[in-house]
Amino acid sequence: MALKYRNKLVLLLISGLVAGCGALPSVDDVLPDRKVEYKKAKDAGTNLEIPPDLTKSTINDQLVIPGSSGTESTTLSGQLERERIQGRVATRTGVLPKIEKIEVMRDGNQRWLRIEGTPDDVWYKTVAFWQENGILLAQQDPTVGVMVTDWLENRADIKSDFITDKIRSAFEGAYSAATRDQYRLRIEPAATEGVTELYLTHRGMEEKYILDGGGDPERTVWNPRPTDHGLEAEMLRRLMNYMGVTDQQSRSSLARNGAVQARSRLVRNNNEVLLLMDEELNRAWRLTGVALDRVGFAVEDRDRSERIYYVRYNDPLKEAEEPGLLSKLAFWRDNDKNIDKESQYQVTLDTEGRGTRVVVRNKEGVRDNSETALRILTLLHEQIQ
Repeated sequence: MALKYRNKLVLLLISGLVAGCGALPSVDDVLPDRKVEYKKAKDAGTNLEIPPDLTKSTINDQLVIPGSSGTESTTLSGQLERERIQGRVATRTGVLPKIEKIEVMRDGNQRWLRIEGTPDDVWYKTVAFWQENGILLAQQDPTVGVMVTDWLENRADIKSDFITDKIRSAFEGAYSAATRDQYRLRIEPAATEGVTELYLTHRGMEEKYILDGGGDPERTVWNPRPTDHGLEAEMLRRLMNYMGVTDQQSRSSLARNGAVQARSRLVRNNNEVLLLMDEELNRAWRLTGVALDRVGFAVEDRDRSERIYYVRYNDPLKEAEEPGLLSKLAFWRDNDKNIDKESQYQVTLDTEGRGTRVVVRNKEGVRDNSETALRILTLLHEQIQ
């Protein structure tokens, strides 16, 4: 709804609403204690389809796949495709799996879940969680264990008072929040058999007014806002509760603090560009995966045995829910002007002394030291440091 029309509607309704107020509601009704109240989508249940089997045999990227030759792919998608051909991928039906144990892991300001269960079980349980909360997925790729939500409107960000609430109850579209949130969730097997790791990252936008020459609001634009680790923790808490953890246990686990320290540095020498991390290879692999989720690169595949992420730039706004919104949401203009958004890249990790070296390669695996590679590594460095 246009800004001017919305304001007129509000003004026209105020007098009637005030006059019709008998007994005022309680303070608890007017100002409920809540932080996140996402608007539910009516078709969330049909949006989320049950994916192929994601058991250890079909998503194992911990080791080189047994029996693979030099001509066969050892990536997740390659393994899944071979098992499809062999008829080993089944459809899941029946009762949702029971999750036995969930542990919150922390590394600085990063949190993730370590869950006793197969990736297949965790995937199905997570699908049911999104359905229960009426949240649509813009992307879902079970071959690499990735789900990305649509841009979500947090209704709790709308100013709440008696008049506003009455207008909202009569005209749902009269007000909208000035923020949008999106979550990327990644599921992958841990090094321990029968254990799965779940990573959830947040991206946000906020609406800003553009004033005309007279100082009046003329239009709005959407700008990025920083990753909200509090929202990440809140969504993880809700997911843990859905999987069977008590609210008290989830809050206590997520509230524990972790130390933050510098862990990476960007290096340019002899026309080469690389990222050095003061972390052992397995930990660096995890940190890189979370960083890729946050900076807007879609992980199309991964090969943990070779320590390679196959990524492509992912426009975070291509799935925007409102018609015409894309023209206003080009908030990456300056930050990613050096990124080729059509090409696939390989982000590879190797041991470097006691730490890890991260470099960018092109689709053919040739080392890339271009401005694009520099920008990719810079974005990763900003998230990891």
